[in-house]
Amino acid sequence: MKRRKGGKGYSVHANECAAVGFGDQDEAEVASIARRLARCGRDAERLGLTIFGGTGSADLRKRQVNDGLKGAFIVASVTDGMWDGGDGGNYLDEHDLLRGES
Repeated sequence: MKRRKGGKGYSVHANECAAVGFGDQDEAEVASIARRLARCGRDAERLGLTIFGGTGSADLRKRQVNDGLKGAFIVASVTDGMWDGGDGGNYLDEHDLLRGES
């Protein structure tokens, strides 16, 4: 059973791609997006930033701000595309497919 494939910092869930009707070309695009997001995550981490997804937008937030005030500085906002946040909860369903919040 084909489960996961990927590279540095990401994995593509092939069974789940098939379950939503993605063919090989769509799965390759999913891998490309995951690869770019992993690279963005590493780049953000290098600068001490967190990529924070919210409803409809994403922010780059500076971690560990020591100015005595509450909250991280938002140094950039991204409003294009589909972004969502949450706690990242997930589970394997009765068909052994990985599912998350929706």
